[in-house]
Amino acid sequence: MDEGAGARIARLRKLAGWTQHQLAARAFVSTSLVKKVEQGRTPPSPAFVAACARALGVEVRALYGVPDTGILAAPNTRDADVAALREALQSFDDPRPPAGPPDAFALLRRLDRAEELRRRQRYVELASVLPPALHHLYVLVADTPGDTGAGERARAMLHDAYRLAATVGGRFGRPDLAATASERHVALAASTGDPLRSAVSDWHRSSHFLQNGHYASGLRLLERALGRVAEQPPNDAALGVAVQLHLRAAVMSARGGDGQRADDHVREAGALVGRGADPTPYYNTDASRLNVDVHWCAVPVERHDGTEAVTRAGRVRVADPARPERVGHHHIDQARAWTLHGDRDRALAELDAARRVSPHHTRAHPSVRETVRALAAADRRRTTSLANFARWAGVQT
Repeated sequence: MDEGAGARIARLRKLAGWTQHQLAARAFVSTSLVKKVEQGRTPPSPAFVAACARALGVEVRALYGVPDTGILAAPNTRDADVAALREALQSFDDPRPPAGPPDAFALLRRLDRAEELRRRQRYVELASVLPPALHHLYVLVADTPGDTGAGERARAMLHDAYRLAATVGGRFGRPDLAATASERHVALAASTGDPLRSAVSDWHRSSHFLQNGHYASGLRLLERALGRVAEQPPNDAALGVAVQLHLRAAVMSARGGDGQRADDHVREAGALVGRGADPTPYYNTDASRLNVDVHWCAVPVERHDGTEAVTRAGRVRVADPARPERVGHHHIDQARAWTLHGDRDRALAELDAARRVSPHHTRAHPSVRETVRALAAADRRRTTSLANFARWAGVQT
């Protein structure tokens, strides 16, 4: 049965023998919010789902209904060579590169191409590009003296490849693959000769705390990373990494219930952008003004304040063809905001905008599915527009 997070929470709550009030007390949320989510009238926020998962003793992905097979993957992901990528990650001590490893410069071009595929959300192609690159990089790292600049550069490229592999694992719903790649890049970062790479790995690593509702631990990790960045000579790359850390800390703070701290982090990120932060200091990073604006509008959504979220969105322009995932995410947040604000038509318009800009991200995002269900529960009119979007997103309403 295609049920939403609210229905799963209600089912598990009843199996535990708890009332809605008892679940609310254990999850540190209001009883009225539990009731609204279980009835499907309010889309559950990621913070709410994480809090209920902790209280019920299950994983967050279980409440979203994401099985280990990754049902939220994009169409045709069966063609992605995920098995080869998983094998490549485990072949670090027995690499088998195809036909003579290319030199470091050729590998760098290949990684640039991989990052372009990630940016354009062509994850199927990215999954097929990474396995041979990893095998070649293993050989390059092994053949390059470790105490030289060339050795550090080789390990830096492998660090990038691991982070790209972690992204593929996340996008295709393969948590084991993502976890393996994440562990590798965290362990490798310190040996790349670039202190900022450890901070970049900490930013990626903080995703685990964010997704599972461990906000205090995540914020401690990010604060330590910010401290290490502050110890480095000030330059555009260091400022860019600090922007990413502040933006992640903003979301973490908002979900943890500290809206003022969240806004402070967004404000600091904006100031660093104004000082000339590199908008893309490393692969899969975004320290742009647009990303700051996206987070500024997202903070109220995380606090269930739809009115403030749509007000802020009216003061900025979020549009950039070079950043489809960020723009799409903004529209997803705004769909939640307009749902909370009580405007069904505007919420659906934001979902349609997200689909146009970033179809893979929109189809795979659990908040989209929950917003669609909330819209259907709030208004039983069988409109063609909502039905068509629900069918495209794979949601039974």
